[in-house]
Amino acid sequence: MANNYRKNAKKADTTKLLNNKKDLRTIANFKGGDQMTKSTQNVLGKVDWFQAVLHQVSYQTVFQDLLKINLESVSIQAGSLKHEEYDIVYTCGFLKYYTYHQPEKAKERGTLVLSGQACTTYEWILLSYNPKANVFQELATRFYEYASQTAFTFEIKRLDLALDDYNEVPYFTVDQIHNKVKRKQFLSKGRSYQLHDSEFDAKQRAKTVSIGVRGSACMFRAYDKAKEMAKDFDGAKQEEILARAPQIRLEIETRNDVAESLFRTIAFLPQDQCVANLIRGFLQTELTFYTDGSLKQVCRWWQDYLKPSLVPTITRQYQVSSFDRSLNWYEYGGPMALTQALFFLHHEGVGIDPSLLEIRPNYEWTPELSDRMIQYVSEQQRPDLIPLIQEHTKKVSVTSQ
Repeated sequence: MANNYRKNAKKADTTKLLNNKKDLRTIANFKGGDQMTKSTQNVLGKVDWFQAVLHQVSYQTVFQDLLKINLESVSIQAGSLKHEEYDIVYTCGFLKYYTYHQPEKAKERGTLVLSGQACTTYEWILLSYNPKANVFQELATRFYEYASQTAFTFEIKRLDLALDDYNEVPYFTVDQIHNKVKRKQFLSKGRSYQLHDSEFDAKQRAKTVSIGVRGSACMFRAYDKAKEMAKDFDGAKQEEILARAPQIRLEIETRNDVAESLFRTIAFLPQDQCVANLIRGFLQTELTFYTDGSLKQVCRWWQDYLKPSLVPTITRQYQVSSFDRSLNWYEYGGPMALTQALFFLHHEGVGIDPSLLEIRPNYEWTPELSDRMIQYVSEQQRPDLIPLIQEHTKKVSVTSQ
């Protein structure tokens, strides 16, 4: 009953959005009437992964009506998908639709997976028919239109977006991002980070910065895209790739509610907007780099990189934060009992050190606890407390590079 209610509510929302397709204010907010500069035009946005669970639809409809792929280009073979019980997969190159061999079960459920290579292949196929097509915007629109007209429903499981900087002098380098993150001169709603450094060749390094945890609602990744594409080549071919490929890629890996909100926004983008503006708008709400550790002044290069932007409205389900878990441990894991014992003894006149019951202005938290507190106050819409938390965080020495 509850699942049917959610499906019917989702269909009602879809129909409402389709009827008001020109009014994007319900799902996004365009910021900044900045003219597109030449350097902005050289930063291209793209969909780099798409995965959705589809219900009440045949594989023929998935390829012919939703993807606009001729069935003659589709093959079938045995195939399985992690965490699912599918036994076959329909493929067109890297495009894959996993489902069941049994027709009744196949119509009930299947999973469409477009990897990064598949997304590129899919764009090439559709653009060969119409060079002016907004491929993924039109795909998203077809999803919602078909859902409003039939019993078809879908759940977006993963949507990756990317900005590729083709400027000869990019807005920023991975080294800049690496150093900002290492010095904690950034905010991203308390997300953790990972820094990776590997050898590209005898003279150059290849770095990757990840902010967030893989498999979570949102994770960011910055790396040298040209180096990644050229690493398996050498000589003239490598030089050609390094010269023509994007210098820097900034990827956003999103899942579930966040992915679905972004997919919905893509479906209803007005004609004068593009996916790149949407990606910049999402970044504006999720990730910020600052000039120093005071976290007061945003880096100019980051501000310029995010213009112009279209800020989407993201719907998130409540999740238990790491700070909530810390509070639960505090209450049930022992420290709460000790604290209550101190208050009891003090109340009954038993002599204890009074400083144990006082707020200590100079007390410092560990960086791990600080990260959890920052995530928590961000969720509670109190970013004004973040600089104060940073002031009371134990400092870790950082060696400059």
